[in-house]
Amino acid sequence: MARKRVLYFFSFSSPFSALADFRIDPMLESVEAELEPIPLIPPAMDPPTGLALTLQESKRDYLREDAARWARKLHIPWVDDPASIDGRDAVAAYYFAGERGQERNFRNALFRSRWCEGKDLDDGTVLAECAEDCRISGNDLRQAVRSRLYHNRADQNIARALEHGVFGVPLFVFAGKRFWGNDRIEHLIDELRAADPS
Repeated sequence: MARKRVLYFFSFSSPFSALADFRIDPMLESVEAELEPIPLIPPAMDPPTGLALTLQESKRDYLREDAARWARKLHIPWVDDPASIDGRDAVAAYYFAGERGQERNFRNALFRSRWCEGKDLDDGTVLAECAEDCRISGNDLRQAVRSRLYHNRADQNIARALEHGVFGVPLFVFAGKRFWGNDRIEHLIDELRAADPS
């Protein structure tokens, strides 16, 4: 019987993607489902002004508070880091590691490095350290990132995200149904269980 497949759109710059990432793999394994991770780079947008800026800042502050609450609930060490990252090199490194059979380990290592240790994923040294943790040559990874052979993958993922109506991350898609946010994983699991033949 074919395994149930779940698309997983995420961003290394998203704290809620990090929270979801700490638990999604074993949860899907428990219902015999397969995960297809798809990293995204948030598109550049014109900065808001006036009231829109005030509301955006209030929302950002609230989301940081809520992410920290979730981390405590899930017993995850957490660094509340408001600094933004570009993330393109991290995504390129992710694909390099995936080709070496370390997709999950490297993905988990990047999220841990960013959100548990407060490290900068735009720093090549940090990416190399994550590679070494996964038994990948840090030097080889840095050369691959510098070559820019993998950087177009993130741009290609935008088309897939639009196809599936992705408007934020993390977002999971199963059988055409979307589940947005770390707090919707349980609903996804319920849907996967319901899809099992009786």
